[in-house]
Amino acid sequence: MSKSFTEYLDSQDTVIFAGAMGTELQRRGYQTKLPLWSASANEDAPELVYQIHADYFSAGADTCITNTFRTTPRAYAKVGRQHDAHDALKKSVALARKAQQEVSDRPVFLGGSFTTLEDCYRPDLMPSPQELDDEHGQLASWLAAEGVDFLIPETINSLPEAVAMARAASATNIPFIISFVTTPEGKLLDGSPLTEVIEATDIKGRVAVFLNCRPIDILDQSVPVLCSVYAGIKGLYPNGIGHPDDDLGWIFENNNDSIGKFVKACDTWHQAGIKILGGCCGTTPDYIQALSRHFRQTNTLAKKSA
Repeated sequence: MSKSFTEYLDSQDTVIFAGAMGTELQRRGYQTKLPLWSASANEDAPELVYQIHADYFSAGADTCITNTFRTTPRAYAKVGRQHDAHDALKKSVALARKAQQEVSDRPVFLGGSFTTLEDCYRPDLMPSPQELDDEHGQLASWLAAEGVDFLIPETINSLPEAVAMARAASATNIPFIISFVTTPEGKLLDGSPLTEVIEATDIKGRVAVFLNCRPIDILDQSVPVLCSVYAGIKGLYPNGIGHPDDDLGWIFENNNDSIGKFVKACDTWHQAGIKILGGCCGTTPDYIQALSRHFRQTNTLAKKSA
């Protein structure tokens, strides 16, 4: 009998998440551009979206995350296609599920992603409370209806939107992980303390708290704060090479966040109590393969010495 996602989380010492989708599309030659960014690839480059999911599973990821970061009516309305958003979301889930179903040698899981309604780094653009409730409720219900194993409201920059997203996820009655964008001091970008946000989103269905979409050095400073205020299952997925761009969404350039630094940081974070590890913008299947190999080898050696 196959385990549920929550049973799998509880049974594992380490869980490996996939890496980036949007920046990986761009790295492989797909022309991403805001406001839709990666969303349009579900329609005009479906085989590429599928292949990226498949490559992350081949690299050792235990999950794939749907390419639904911008499959929202709000994003599609900015290009005059509001009514196409739901179909784009459905196509994204189908592509991720196809890759999931082709993995036969181990349990793997499908997470449904939704993020802030406006820019992830701009809490000042946050819509009204009613818009937050209505639109996130719609997105969460759409993803749940497509049969994802868990929801992941992610890259959240403010307390009010975090609460709205947690409520939307909880209402679906499937497990959810919530993930925040923080400053080095461990505050959300709107200044809300991590303690307050974690407490405010502690509702039915939440199974883990993550931090994501920041450079390794910033997350390294935030980890002690997370570990000091939250005793449950924790996860991190940092950025790799490159930086955000207002037009393309991401610009690739060499920086210090190499694969070696990524694996070393993840090992340190795991020792500090972080169970779930993966990659965000600028990471690739090579990052996840190196991470998976490191922890599979570490876990094997630990079992032999036990």
